[in-house]
Amino acid sequence: MTKFSVLTVSAFTLFLISCKPAAEDRVKMHENAKRVSDSIAKTIDIPLNEVKPQAAISAIVDSTKK
Repeated sequence: MTKFSVLTVSAFTLFLISCKPAAEDRVKMHENAKRVSDSIAKTIDIPLNEVKPQAAISAIVDSTKK
């Protein structure tokens, strides 16, 4: 019974190890994730930068300094 248990645990461990992605695949996945997150950040930042008028912000800051 113990030999069967050890064999089963060993086979299951090998199965789990063999299912992990290769190092090259992990690097590609991380690069793709960074590219996507950068793209999302740019997509959000562009409209936000267009919306805030710099003159109005400067006027508010100047009025609070008085």
